Amino acid sequence: MNSYDPIKRKVESMDMVTTRPMFGYQCFLIKRKFFVGFSNKNNRQIIVRIPKDQQEIAIKSKAIKPFSHGSKMGWIEIDPKLTTTAGAMKWILIGYDTAERLAK
Repeated sequence: MNSYDPIKRKVESMDMVTTRPMFGYQCFLIKRKFFVGFSNKNNRQIIVRIPKDQQEIAIKSKAIKPFSHGSKMGWIEIDPKLTTTAGAMKWILIGYDTAERLAK
């Protein structure tokens, strides 16, 4: 079992979430807006899009860093081995809310 499996199961159970593969990730979307991805190549990587101002707060955690391919848009990378499921879900839920707002 991957260290992110419990987190991924929680995301799969969220309301109105769909999934599709993108860029080597299993990506989850709300209203066609991508908010979280689980790497298919690197089992320890979860990426989440959050508001840029929240990104500054998130990266204070040793489990989170800016995601190199999207940090200017608020993307973060979470290492699930360095945080709890609840710790990761905090940021994923912010990403979910952000994507839902962007879809309007």
